[in-house]
Amino acid sequence: MNIHARAVIVNFFAFQLLWAAAVVGASQGAGLLAWGVLAVMVMAQVALTRQWRQDLLLMASGGILCVLMEPLWLLPDVLQYRHWEPHWWAPHWVWALWLGFAVSFRYSLNWLCGRPVLAALLGAVGGVFSVTMGIRLGAATAPQGWLLLAMVYGISWAIAVPLLAQVATMTKQETEHA
Repeated sequence: MNIHARAVIVNFFAFQLLWAAAVVGASQGAGLLAWGVLAVMVMAQVALTRQWRQDLLLMASGGILCVLMEPLWLLPDVLQYRHWEPHWWAPHWVWALWLGFAVSFRYSLNWLCGRPVLAALLGAVGGVFSVTMGIRLGAATAPQGWLLLAMVYGISWAIAVPLLAQVATMTKQETEHA
């Protein structure tokens, strides 16, 4: 098994653990667990690939999207996070999710690169599924109802996922031309 295949496997399982640590941790008031999982995930990927610059660029892109998109859900009270006073910015454990999700486009979600329609569809369905599970596990609520949240979230993630896939494609091209 080559190094990149190992990094894909590590990323896939680490992101599943990150999501669980963030969401279940947040519902229990222990969202800091997510940062520990994210740190191990990124260190393992970098140890395997030695391509930390590309990972960092994707994580920065995830951070920018967090700043831009979370207020779309939080300010109009479409979404509220548990143990978090209503603000326009997301709680720290959500930031860890954004960063971990974004870097996954170099690894386990790389197959979405170059497939914007599929990325948008998966983003819409996966985003709604993820937030629904987060609500059911007690990490958040939908004060104005699930249907409004599902519509706003679906549209938002249908935009975010192709954007992250495009950033990953650009970082891959930079690596190949360097």
